[in-house]
Amino acid sequence: MSETTQGNETVLEVFLLGLKTWTAEVKWLGKSVLTRFEISRLEKELNREYGILGRLAESPRGKKDEKELSLRQIDFLKEEIETLRTELALDREERMSALRKDQD
Repeated sequence: MSETTQGNETVLEVFLLGLKTWTAEVKWLGKSVLTRFEISRLEKELNREYGILGRLAESPRGKKDEKELSLRQIDFLKEEIETLRTELALDREERMSALRKDQD
């Protein structure tokens, strides 16, 4: 009887580990999808801002303030996109490292 109980505990432990792993994967997938969506949205905004800057560059004088604002917005968007990409890559690396550690 002790072998059966011990086997049931093992099956339960494996099931719980699988459930924890599945839950962690779903959470990471959701975070990944939302982050990638945000990056895509920021890239569209960046392209729009480049268009605005291009139109301002073709304008006659007197648009210096608007050009500077557009350049600052472009710099901000580039930084934000890079930050999100870096966070996503670091999160994945930490997750994979934790999984490798748990397997040992």
